[in-house]
Amino acid sequence: MELSIICWLMALLFIGIGLIAICSRKPAGVYSCVKPPDLDKIRDLKAYNRAVGKLLMGYAILFIIIGFVVIFVNENTAGILILISAFPGAIIVMIIYETVISQKYISHK
Repeated sequence: MELSIICWLMALLFIGIGLIAICSRKPAGVYSCVKPPDLDKIRDLKAYNRAVGKLLMGYAILFIIIGFVVIFVNENTAGILILISAFPGAIIVMIIYETVISQKYISHK
């Protein structure tokens, strides 16, 4: 049960960060290794922040699902799901940001 609560708290954290990104008037960052782009390099700030927010909230769905797996299946299965989906999922979030969002909304000159 504790693992499901932790998963749901993580999901709430990502949903909160996603909502903050959507409502932000500054460029939103996705991960700590990369600073958010300068405002003058973003083609459409509102669309960029919306895309970043949706990306983070989409990642939160994974933690919500894993939380239900803990309750209805068992903790061992949820632990395996975290290992094979949540950690690689973070890398997938980075790849989506760099290949889709960055290419679509940021001028690379």
